[in-house]
Amino acid sequence: MTQYPTTPPESLEAGTVDAVPVARESRPTLRPMAVSSNEVRARSFRILYDAHVDFVWRNLRRLGVPDSEVEDGTQEVFVVAHRRFHEFEDRGHGPRAWLFQIVLRVASGARRHRRRHPEVPDGGTAIDRETIDPPQADAFARREALSKLDAALATVDLPRRAVLVLHEIEEMTAPEIAQVLGIPLNTVYSRLRVARTELEQALTRGGDDL
Repeated sequence: MTQYPTTPPESLEAGTVDAVPVARESRPTLRPMAVSSNEVRARSFRILYDAHVDFVWRNLRRLGVPDSEVEDGTQEVFVVAHRRFHEFEDRGHGPRAWLFQIVLRVASGARRHRRRHPEVPDGGTAIDRETIDPPQADAFARREALSKLDAALATVDLPRRAVLVLHEIEEMTAPEIAQVLGIPLNTVYSRLRVARTELEQALTRGGDDL
C-alpha cells in the first residue's frame, strides 16, 4: 500500500499542503452592467413622454389645434422635446412648464399654417364629426360642451388664451405662469382678466345661438 506523507495541521500554510498548491474557492468579480448615456437618456425621455402625452394633447386642443391635426402636433412637440432634451432643467415647475413652451410654439405654427393654407372653413370640425360613431347621450353632451368651450376659446387671442388655459385648466398660479411664459406678473393678471371676459362673452353668444 502506498504511504502518503501527512502534515500536522499547525504546519499547514494557507493554500498549500506539503508545498502542493491547493485550489481556492473564488467568487467571480461582479461588475455593474455598463449603461450608456444614450440608453439613460432614452429611458428618461420615455418616462417623460408617458407621463405628459395627455397634457400635451389637451393643451394643443385648448390652444386651437383641431382634432384632425392634434396627433401630428403632439408628435411634433415630442420631436422638438427629444431634440432639446439635454437643455431641460427643472426649475421647480417640472417638465410641464418646459413642454408647454413647446406646445405654445407648435400651436402658433399650426395657426399660421392654417391662415396661409385654409382648407376647411370650420377647421375640420365637420370632418371630425362625420367620422365619429353615434355616442351615448352623456358622451354626446360632454363632447358638445367641449366643442362649445373650444369654440369660445378660439375667440380669445392666443397669448391671453395661454394664460387662461394655464390658470383655469392646469391650475398654475400667476407667478408660475409668469415664469413659464417669460412675461411680467402684471401682464399675467392683465391677460387673465381680459381672457376671462372674452371667454364669458363668447360662451354667452354661443348659448344664444342654440
